[in-house]
Amino acid sequence: MSRFGSEGEDIVGRWSEEKLDLLAQYLKAYSNIMNNQKTSNNPTGKPWLRAYYYIDAFAGSVKSKSKEDESRYIEGSPLRALQTEPKFDGYWFVDLSPRRVERVNQLREEFPDRVIETWQGNCNNVLCNEIITRIPSSSKQRAFVFLDPYGLQVNWETVRRLAEARTCDIFVNFSVMGVTRLLPKNQSPGTQVIEQLSKVMGSTDWINQIYRLPTENQLNFFSIQEPQLRRETIQPKWLAVLYLEQLKKLFSHVSKPVLMRNSTNSALYALCLASHNKTAVKITNDIFNRYEKLTV
Repeated sequence: MSRFGSEGEDIVGRWSEEKLDLLAQYLKAYSNIMNNQKTSNNPTGKPWLRAYYYIDAFAGSVKSKSKEDESRYIEGSPLRALQTEPKFDGYWFVDLSPRRVERVNQLREEFPDRVIETWQGNCNNVLCNEIITRIPSSSKQRAFVFLDPYGLQVNWETVRRLAEARTCDIFVNFSVMGVTRLLPKNQSPGTQVIEQLSKVMGSTDWINQIYRLPTENQLNFFSIQEPQLRRETIQPKWLAVLYLEQLKKLFSHVSKPVLMRNSTNSALYALCLASHNKTAVKITNDIFNRYEKLTV
């Protein structure tokens, strides 16, 4: 469960701060490259890009408090993006919480030279119905989309629509913890769980690999009455790779995953980048490799 400070701020652990640091590093590299595409400094000598945007589907807290030291504030993803130089042509923030959206709206006073737009609502509906339609492939526009859900809120259909637009890079924080919590330990998952996982991951064929469901012939030959469950052997990295393999069906290039762990070293999320641009993934992998060397 989320904890909140006296003014309703999120209280977050070290892993969340590290995730935001990785985001900030990539945003700086991304904005430098995209800004060059708007000028004659790009390799072709001819500008082709009209505008590029930062899209935050879970704008969350503008500032959070550190779990380790609640007197210390941590700048959230909206601030990290707004502080990035060169600046984006626009910042589009989405959140389900009216209170969070209002806090983002207040940032207009602090950043008067930034073009900020906000939506209050379900990110899947807003992205698919209002945002993606504004940046079609013919528009000479590009967008960086940060998908950092609180659990399993991002639908696979939304990811597919972002990929098909061919104008978006997505930086997604996939909840491996959310998946493992859904999977029962002592029985095969029910229809509702399978449908929910399919909605989030695009496929549930892998469930048979976990639960080792026997065929009818195997049941007759070995007289096995129950499937041999292997739920307890699930590794977070395995789930992360499963999700990445699905992403590779939609995007031309996908980075390696980096597992975000809590103070007890339990894996919570898998962070990765999906793009149609090879260079974007190379930059991400370089950033992730430096991070892993620092945390070993």
